[in-house]
Amino acid sequence: METPINALVADMVEILDDCLREDFEERSAIMEYDAELPRAHAECLALLDVLRRHPSMLYGVTVLRAVLNDSDLWLLTTDIDRTRQHVAEIGAIEIGVSDLKDVIDQQFSGITALASIK
Repeated sequence: METPINALVADMVEILDDCLREDFEERSAIMEYDAELPRAHAECLALLDVLRRHPSMLYGVTVLRAVLNDSDLWLLTTDIDRTRQHVAEIGAIEIGVSDLKDVIDQQFSGITALASIK
């Protein structure tokens, strides 16, 4: 995709992972062509929609869910590639990436504690 017109939108889109970037591009194209919005407006709205659905992208923390010995692992990370490598090294199976707020609310009834992994 082309670089977004607005510099702020371009900077924020730059930090999206591949999946969210694809989501942004799809939403932007739909709004531009189907809703006949100017490209810059469509890009702004598409970014807002991605942020609304994935607010954790703003603070650079990813929650990776994995399973090890029939137990769920909820791993918070600022380095998803290193975390995926760690998951593979310990023999866990990656299930997917989740939104931090949703995980805390749904899996831990609104409160949880952090512990480091060595």
